[in-house]
Amino acid sequence: MEQNPQPKWEGKVSTRLAKATADQIWPLLNDFFNLHKWFPSLATCYGIHGTNGEPGCIRYCGGSSIPSTDTNKGGNNRPVSWSTERLTAVDHVERSLSYEIVDSNIGFRSYVSAVKVVPQGDDGRDGCVIEWSFNVDPVKGLVLNELVRKYEVGLQQMAKRMEDDAVRGYEEGKKHLIEGETQLKWEGKATAEVRVPAEKVWCFLEDFCNIHKWIPTVDTCYQVEGELGQPGLVRHCASSSTLASEGRREGIKISWAKEKVLMINPIERCLSYEIMENNIGFKSYVATVKVLPINGDGQDGCKIEWSFVSDPIEGWRFEDLNSYISNCLQFMSQNMEQAVLSG
Repeated sequence: MEQNPQPKWEGKVSTRLAKATADQIWPLLNDFFNLHKWFPSLATCYGIHGTNGEPGCIRYCGGSSIPSTDTNKGGNNRPVSWSTERLTAVDHVERSLSYEIVDSNIGFRSYVSAVKVVPQGDDGRDGCVIEWSFNVDPVKGLVLNELVRKYEVGLQQMAKRMEDDAVRGYEEGKKHLIEGETQLKWEGKATAEVRVPAEKVWCFLEDFCNIHKWIPTVDTCYQVEGELGQPGLVRHCASSSTLASEGRREGIKISWAKEKVLMINPIERCLSYEIMENNIGFKSYVATVKVLPINGDGQDGCKIEWSFVSDPIEGWRFEDLNSYISNCLQFMSQNMEQAVLSG
């Protein structure tokens, strides 16, 4: 005799944002590939297929608060929870979208979710409400009330971040309008000499998606989109650091940036790139890296020149950024030199 299938789990949560309008919040939610900017438990989120915000596009989310079903056979670290999610519908008039989980390691099957931003008040100026609903097959190891509570907490935290961003953007815009304030760009340059041929150093640098091999503070770097060696190539770089309080380990902070090649010239041995997205405070950053021969054809050694133009970064001084670039370049040049000489 066949067993009756368990009914679907259904849940719905909502939260009110008193200080942000639906028009301010909807673009943040429709930015489908960047949920990690707002959802606190996501370490990363990026597109793996299609155009951001258009039906059919797929994102990868890593670091969910839902525990992974993967078994961990070594060490004490929990496996990273992840899911790939497809945007199935978008309605800009109703400010709503729906998506489904394509694959995951968190035990979700037949998962479909909808998010909607509802304006409040006659003219929509009394804030807004975010509604988040879902249905999914029963999830092994969880109970429905527990899952709904996770969504409730996550939505409240996400809404707070979005509301703070909307208020901050409004206040900054008003301040600049009133004061006519303009900030000068930060411009800097660092150089390092390398006692190996220029062509060998350039081979390392044009391998854009493997910078973590040379800079020890970069834990991982990989290709996101585009073609190797061509403008438009995008890499994802990430570093981790331990958060501590009163001598106790509190968790791991992931700092990341997506960077795109703007120009690459193998003959002149130079490339330029920009930071597209990040969680470390960069608003506008463009860098150019050149390999310059010291004598003639550069067989006797070369110099790496790393220049940058950046908007001021909140919480940093220009000297901090300049020192950081210089230190990265010194480590990079030493590691490249050692790799050639030891090979």
